[in-house]
Amino acid sequence: MGLIPTLIVLLYVFESCFTGSSNSEHPIAALVLARGGSKGIPLKNIAEIQPNQTLLGRALGTIHQSGVFDSIWVSTDHEQIAYEADRHGAAVFARSAMHAQDHSTSLDAVREFLDAHPEIHNFALIQCTSPFLRAHYLVTAAHQFHSRVNAGMENAPACTFSVVRSYKLRWKEDVETGHLKAINFDPFARPRRQDWPGELVETGMFYFADRRLVMEMGSFQSETCTVVEVDEQDVLEIDNWRHLTLARILLGME
Repeated sequence: MGLIPTLIVLLYVFESCFTGSSNSEHPIAALVLARGGSKGIPLKNIAEIQPNQTLLGRALGTIHQSGVFDSIWVSTDHEQIAYEADRHGAAVFARSAMHAQDHSTSLDAVREFLDAHPEIHNFALIQCTSPFLRAHYLVTAAHQFHSRVNAGMENAPACTFSVVRSYKLRWKEDVETGHLKAINFDPFARPRRQDWPGELVETGMFYFADRRLVMEMGSFQSETCTVVEVDEQDVLEIDNWRHLTLARILLGME
């Protein structure tokens, strides 16, 4: 971690010592969904990313390091994953078979968790297959989230999620004619990188949300969300063995 991100984390911890709570009067629960039925990499969530460190273990370590959560949960249907969660200080929620299938959605799994925990009003869904999750991203997200909650916008549930800024010029192919159409730029006036702000692309790394978004609106996000920009070097997601190999190499270079 660089000097500035380290200072951000230390400042948050220092501030917490004087406020008496790491999360003010609006506690946030961290939630990791980690089912056992992954196909590309069997038991992907507890695949070893570094010697003696699994993807789940690495994510939980970063979550603990951030110091912004009042509770940390892992929702799983698998005994080995539950053991790994417990080993790293997380509480285990027994995910039902109904919501642990290949076609199961994250939204349904989070709704199941929140149904069982009505006391949780704010949560952060954190993806353990994003191995370059950083504590300072979570600290920044928590600050933004609390700022929105404290603003008292009753009709606009607070939410914050991770994005990366993209400067890619995108095209769409018409399936009927085969013709191409530019989506986000004018081909006859191609923008230079320095002349346009680019686009915000979700990374899937984390979503901080008010439970009302999930339980009443069926979403993790709204148009009033804030975003945390993640460095382009940190957006890798582990979906297959190739990604896992690349992540291991990159971590070995840090």
